[in-house]
Amino acid sequence: MAVLRGFEPVEFDGTDGPDADGFLFEYCEVNWFSEPVFSVGFVRQLEIVDADGEHEQHSQVRFDFHYRVDAELRSVVNRAVWWFRGDGTPFEGWLESAAQDSIWAILRGKELVEFELSQEAV
Repeated sequence: MAVLRGFEPVEFDGTDGPDADGFLFEYCEVNWFSEPVFSVGFVRQLEIVDADGEHEQHSQVRFDFHYRVDAELRSVVNRAVWWFRGDGTPFEGWLESAAQDSIWAILRGKELVEFELSQEAV
């Protein structure tokens, strides 16, 4: 959470649109690895514009924790909650809500398989 708190105030060139700079907290089972994993993490998404100021793509920086899937994790309902700078909600309140999510209590007894930090254009 401290890393996210430090990353949020970093400004990037781009548009000032209401959804040009945002964070996502999400968790779900994913199956695009060699074995299915339960992934929980955060994404910072930034809009990239062309020379005319038109939307070109988004850049996403991901912080993902992967756990082995078991019956308990398989029963968890997927969750995705966005925060955007322009929506009027304080970042700290959104982040605190993510930190208090019940998924963290479930994961406390699980073995972390991998932590992945990545950046991609979407």
